[in-house]
Amino acid sequence: MAKKKSRKIGALLLSLSAVSAYWAWKQSQQAVLKPDAIPEAQARRLLAQAAPKLRLPTSPEQAPEVLADGSGLCCPVTGRVYPYRDGILYLLEAPPDKTFTQQALDTPFTAWAYDRFRQTLTRAFNSPDFAVEAAEAQQTLRVQAGDVLLDLACGQGNFTVEWAKRAGAEGLVIGLDYSLAMLRRAVYHVKCWGLDNVMLIHGDAHHLPFADEALHKVNCSGGFHQFPDLPQALREIARVSAPGAVLATSTFAEGPDDPRASLKRWLKQKFALHFVPLVDLGEQLTALGYTEYAWSLPGSGWFGYASARKDKR
Repeated sequence: MAKKKSRKIGALLLSLSAVSAYWAWKQSQQAVLKPDAIPEAQARRLLAQAAPKLRLPTSPEQAPEVLADGSGLCCPVTGRVYPYRDGILYLLEAPPDKTFTQQALDTPFTAWAYDRFRQTLTRAFNSPDFAVEAAEAQQTLRVQAGDVLLDLACGQGNFTVEWAKRAGAEGLVIGLDYSLAMLRRAVYHVKCWGLDNVMLIHGDAHHLPFADEALHKVNCSGGFHQFPDLPQALREIARVSAPGAVLATSTFAEGPDDPRASLKRWLKQKFALHFVPLVDLGEQLTALGYTEYAWSLPGSGWFGYASARKDKR
């Protein structure tokens, strides 16, 4: 009898938790789905600042033109307009085939849940919290006033906001992600912080919309393990990075003689969640012209850090 009563209480608490989570999500969605319009002057300034570094899919050799009203970019070859609305520049030609993990994160509810409970998830894996991750990346990136930085796979924008605060009014942080649900949350966080130096782009890490050697600082926190074709993404990062550019990344990772290697490979097979072999990553980056490669797999050995610098030639 006592067990039956206990199960009923447990079911009731679970139902109440689900209702509370749904209510919290619905409340938060109002600000996410209906963001305040970006002032026209600010939109024009951001687009003009980013345009020299950007390349549209229809004109990969020429910089795009900024529309006079700040509503987007125009292809100088075809005249096609790529819109900039609700704080997002839409440069993804066709959505890529998404892995299970990518699909799971690209919904309004899961994007909210990831945003809200990310710290809980990192603690579950005994991984460092956000402040530690940011400090680790900053040791490599050394973001300072006036910098231009790409935050690749920016997700809900937590690192984007961190770098934008450091880059200041004269700097520019470009956050790029394939997930519109995540980008909309990034817009929300950028506005909450009152930042006007962030350009958010709907794009694909496998086909980056940037000119060759356009960037000097690239951050990718929690992205490498989600890329279906990491070698292709690395080639793109190398292509758009200038000589001497730095790369900082954190990812679910695998070390040499990893005691959890079998489990990690099973997770990759079942859920397309890659655990990036950190030694192999260094070999790939070296082949792409990077030096000063360093990596670590602290704590429980699930989440790793890596950094490198592109050879100055």
